[in-house]
Amino acid sequence: MEALTKADPQALLWQHLKDTPQGLFFVRDHPAEDFVLPFYCEEAHLAIEVDDDPFRPRDDAARERWQDRHKVDIMQVPPSHVLRNAGEVAEAILDIATRRKERFAK
Repeated sequence: MEALTKADPQALLWQHLKDTPQGLFFVRDHPAEDFVLPFYCEEAHLAIEVDDDPFRPRDDAARERWQDRHKVDIMQVPPSHVLRNAGEVAEAILDIATRRKERFAK
């Protein structure tokens, strides 16, 4: 259990997303105006954030404008979920990304 608490959830998740799984190309640390998206799949219009508190108040006006302009949804995943089972989290992300890719391909 000691090793789990020291693990980096973003690094764990990246191990599952980095090799173009299911033909989906993810990039790390994608620059988007004045912020950075930790994981981004352009063809699915999907970004992933590993966030301890997805409900914390933020000043997100620029980010929301960018999302609207590019039709991107940002999926927030608690680090504890990634640490418990990065493979399952990645599978859920890939399922969502695959459906979004199909929708945007039309």
